[in-house]
Order: sequence, then structure tokens, then C-alpha cells
Amino acid sequence: MEAKRIFRPNRKTAAERTRERALREKLQQEKPSLDDLVAGGACDPDAVMTMGMYFDIQEALQALKGERERCGLTIAEVAERSGLDRAVVSRLENGKQDNPTVATLMRYAAAVGKRFAWSYKDMTPKAAIGNGKAGGRRAKNTIH
Repeated sequence: MEAKRIFRPNRKTAAERTRERALREKLQQEKPSLDDLVAGGACDPDAVMTMGMYFDIQEALQALKGERERCGLTIAEVAERSGLDRAVVSRLENGKQDNPTVATLMRYAAAVGKRFAWSYKDMTPKAAIGNGKAGGRRAKNTIH
């Protein structure tokens, strides 16, 4: 499978970029907690990735990194095969890409000769309260 790089143009207006820059600066100065952002309505609690979700993604990415190394591929080779930027592949492997898209995970998997397969498991009753955000780990995604 030969993946092509896709460069999407930045379609934000100058005003939108200015607003985002001001918001980033404000957040850096105030450093509000997640509870503060949710209470103030600035953050949708259902859109927040829990630590369990983050660890599940990181576990899958570490398995892909292990496959890359087992195949003797470099990060540059995976980048070329997947059409992802080399820096993106590096950030994925080092846990710096917090919430990669499904397409990104699938492209990385295909580059190392794997298919990303989704599965689910029952949650503990405590974790199931509040869409899995009350505690406990979510179901693990498996890589085949």
C-alpha cells in the first residue's frame, strides 16, 4: 500500500488565528484546572480524554513501535510508507501525540504490515458510571 501525503490548507482566518493565540496566552497565564474549565463552561466534560483512554492508546502505539522495531524499520521508513510526517511518527511513539485520529493509527499500523482492529471488553460497574469517566480503565483496544 502506497500512502500519499495529504497537505490540508490552513483555512482559518486571521481573526480566528488571533483569537486562538489570545486564548492560548490566557490559558498559559491563568493555568486553570480541568475542574475550573468544566465549571466555567469552557470545557465539555464528555470531550475530555481520561487517563484510562490515554493509556489504552499509548499501549497500542507501543505495540506498533515494537512491530516497527521487530521489522527493522526506521521512523523515516514508517513515515514514508504511511504518508505521515516523520515528526508525527516520533511524537506518536514517544507519547507526545495525545489524541491521534483513527486514520493516523490505521496508517501507522499499515506501514508496519498490521491492521488496526477494534475490540471492547466489559467495564467494571464503577467505571461504567458517567460514560466511563468515574474511574477505572476503559476496555483495551487490541492490535492484530
